[in-house]
Amino acid sequence: MNKILNNKWIVLLIVVSLISIKFYYLYLSNLNDNYSKEVAYNGGADASHYLIIGKNIADFNVYSDTNSEIISESATWRPPFWPFVLSLFLRFTSNPLALILLKSILEVFLLGYVLFKFKNDLNIKFIYLLPFCFLFIEPQYLKYSITFLSESLTAILILGLIVVFISLNNTKRSHIGIPILAGFVVLCHPVSVFFAGLLVLIYLIYNWNFNRNKSLFHGLLFSLIVFSWPCRNAITFDKGFYLTASQGATLAKGWNEKVSTEFTNSEGDLADEGLNLKYVDPKLVLYSQNSILDLSQLYTLGTKNFIGGIGFDEMAKIALKKLKSNFNPFPETAKPGSLEALSVFFRILYLLVFIQMIVRFFRKGKIDFNAIKDRIYLVILAIFIGQLIMSVYVYTGLRFNAIYSLSLLFCFIYLNMDFLRNKLNKERI
Repeated sequence: MNKILNNKWIVLLIVVSLISIKFYYLYLSNLNDNYSKEVAYNGGADASHYLIIGKNIADFNVYSDTNSEIISESATWRPPFWPFVLSLFLRFTSNPLALILLKSILEVFLLGYVLFKFKNDLNIKFIYLLPFCFLFIEPQYLKYSITFLSESLTAILILGLIVVFISLNNTKRSHIGIPILAGFVVLCHPVSVFFAGLLVLIYLIYNWNFNRNKSLFHGLLFSLIVFSWPCRNAITFDKGFYLTASQGATLAKGWNEKVSTEFTNSEGDLADEGLNLKYVDPKLVLYSQNSILDLSQLYTLGTKNFIGGIGFDEMAKIALKKLKSNFNPFPETAKPGSLEALSVFFRILYLLVFIQMIVRFFRKGKIDFNAIKDRIYLVILAIFIGQLIMSVYVYTGLRFNAIYSLSLLFCFIYLNMDFLRNKLNKERI
């Protein structure tokens, strides 16, 4: 009994120590005045936009960025999950420091809950949770957790989805949390759509022979959650189905004449989405200047025209350039800071995870869905293919791939846990 209590206290002490590191970075960020109202709400960056939309929801119950009941196309540039969560906080306080503390507390609670669920579902001893405690300070996650961006919350939702997925077994083959969490993941950060869709598809295929009605229901539930937002946008603005108004711009940033020579994994989002507008009628561009959604359609049209006007060799060159950048663990332009330096080491680990997955599929035969490690390999496969498709389709890089950081670290630890367990046992002896 004392031994069990000691194990629990050791784990809890380490968790508290690691969480304190996060709050230390919050303290440093606060010293840099990042949580003043002027910076937080008027910084002009993505994080400020999330705050403005969340405040509009809290004050007027309208998804907008106009500080009024007037709807706006520009607000649909952001996916809805995080602004709605923020709006709950903003009903109590608009102070940025208080808000970031609430965000941090929420994420610590969710991450702790996910690890506790993992321990209980897979019957893991407390002492073997120790390596997983480093999830609290994974540098890419930590970097975004002290901002008002959605990447850190998305990372936790993806980890929660994965823990539910790998907890499936012969006695419990399905879980309604999988389609719900997968849908929320997409609505929190749409760059995850191919990963989430593929993982749900794997889940539905596995369950098809056991309970087709439930599989159909879960597939429909996932689709309803994901498409609810494009339907809302289509009904509200009558300009087609949009998951976000940014999808035209992201496509244009990922496919233009400068990608093959100037694209980087650290500044891909700084590319000029207007480059492809020269491939559409200038009158259409002039008429659409006051409409975010009309411009998004023109970005898409111009990009399609650009792609249609280049040869296969140039298309392959652009695609390979983006693939190389996507899986390059090193920033292709300088990114100073201790967290940035640590992130390189962790991204190298995640490349090893992808290599482990490839070796597994080439060395062994059929996947055994009832084996936990094979379910983890399926998760890694979904992440790998999701990143591969998205990096070719639009643009990704270090920032967008950060949403998979917690999950890839989790997979790395579990796949190599036998080695860690043996080390712990030897030390006890």
